[in-house]
Amino acid sequence: MKTEFVVHGYWIIGAIFMTFGCLILGNVEWVEGTTKASFIISLVLAFLLLLIGGLFWISSAINAKEMIK
Repeated sequence: MKTEFVVHGYWIIGAIFMTFGCLILGNVEWVEGTTKASFIISLVLAFLLLLIGGLFWISSAINAKEMIK
């Protein structure tokens, strides 16, 4: 029973991280007044959020596979 909540929790947390990563990545744009540092930081932050979200989804899949056994 506890494993079901872990699987769903990881899936939801991963979706939240992916959503925020996509929101940042979708709004990254080089406009007048943008510094190189802020542009690169936003790209790195979006990449890290997508990476963390993917790790949560992988953990969810592994826990779901363990539940089937």
